[in-house]
Amino acid sequence: PVLGLHMDPEYFPDPEKFDPERFSEENKHRIVPFTYIPFGEGPRHCVGMRFGVLQTKVALTCLLRTYLFTVSPETQIPLKWSKYSLLLTTENTIWLNIDRVC
Repeated sequence: PVLGLHMDPEYFPDPEKFDPERFSEENKHRIVPFTYIPFGEGPRHCVGMRFGVLQTKVALTCLLRTYLFTVSPETQIPLKWSKYSLLLTTENTIWLNIDRVC
């Protein structure tokens, strides 16, 4: 159900486009309350949300400082989302080229 909200063009214009700016401080006021809830909301709100976000940021920082990631020509663009998975997955494999930078 949450993915339906997150991918609804009524709430997020061009929802399949990667646009981190839509969550910037300048744009946060444009997000309709309770339409972006990756960790749930209310009494069942995930108690580990802040820790999980922090761990993800640290891991991404370590990876991005050490490696350069580029999309391989083998990856089919645009991505097609699987309609039959409980998790957000693509129909085809996403291939990346990874080069060490340090």
